Amino acid sequence: MVLFVLLEIIALSWITSTHAHPKGKIASIGMKMSSNWTNSLGRIQYFKDLKETNVELLMENARLRTENLNFHRTNFPDSCDEAFHNELWNSIPAEIIRYSSTFKNNILVANRGRSSGISPGMGMLENGKIAGLVAEVTEHEALVLPIINIQTQWSVRLGNSGAVGRMIWSGKGTEYATLKDIPLAELILPGDPIVTTGFQGTFPSGLEVGKVEEVLVTHADKFQSVTVKLAADFNHIHYVEFLKNTTSSIVDSLITLAPE
Repeated sequence: MVLFVLLEIIALSWITSTHAHPKGKIASIGMKMSSNWTNSLGRIQYFKDLKETNVELLMENARLRTENLNFHRTNFPDSCDEAFHNELWNSIPAEIIRYSSTFKNNILVANRGRSSGISPGMGMLENGKIAGLVAEVTEHEALVLPIINIQTQWSVRLGNSGAVGRMIWSGKGTEYATLKDIPLAELILPGDPIVTTGFQGTFPSGLEVGKVEEVLVTHADKFQSVTVKLAADFNHIHYVEFLKNTTSSIVDSLITLAPE
């Protein structure tokens, strides 16, 4: 076998050195192979650069959203609570590396953890819309419970001044959730915005959750339910941000030091 390969190499060398046409043909093949290899390397580098650019854009978006969020907090009317005025948030960009969206207890895993400043209880945004809550962290990863998990409940509001209710997921589909406990007297129209209340401390108030898709009224009940079209896209979730309330530690210490 080795002798055969050696003879083949000698024959090819003799042909290319003594015959112009085969030499040109082999050179052409070599140039084509070289070109294909160069193009492949170029595509690999292109996708690598594209991913780095996406990460840079994500970090820049996170910075701009944080600035906008804090500006929004400090420019509310004077009637708002002082603690609300002083509330400051930071955002930490991350990438979803594992996720499920077809189960009742869906989870997401991000490639940032304790070493990046992420801790349990922090909220997660997808393209600026609320998407989940950090349940557990390791040094370099975070386990997130998304809205599309039947174990989670969310405190949300109809618009910036409407009624407050709790939003849960029915376990069907990734686009809709149900808002419950809304009084019958509350006027609700399809397309009305659903936003965060800020009560749970996971998110600031006023962040987009979704929009009213349908109003369900049971006259035997004192409340009405709302089908909410979620703003976060759980079918294509990739780059996300985690929100950290930089004033929460101060509030926690005040609670700890409060007299019994």
